[in-house]
Amino acid sequence: MNLTREQALFYHRQMWTDMQKELGDNPIGGDRVIYKAEWCLKHFPNEHIANDCFLCEYAYNYISSCQKCPIRWTTEDNDDAVTTYCCYDRYYYNTPISELLALPERK
Repeated sequence: MNLTREQALFYHRQMWTDMQKELGDNPIGGDRVIYKAEWCLKHFPNEHIANDCFLCEYAYNYISSCQKCPIRWTTEDNDDAVTTYCCYDRYYYNTPISELLALPERK
């Protein structure tokens, strides 16, 4: 799937907002994984989306690296910092969805 940065951010936010509405702000990790897979299948039935994550899909197609994720998952202000807490590292398992949605974009 070839996404623009804007599309990746839009679908990322839409999926997590829908999840928050349906499962609450802090569902357990397994429910999040299942929800993401089902959401992607429902909205994009003929597409493979890396890690069921539009940010991963964008970053992998862009440069095959989490370092180009549109969201800054680290607490560092340096946009070149390695992304260590992303959906691939399962950071999202325990973090409230409201906090995930509030993470800043990389510049």
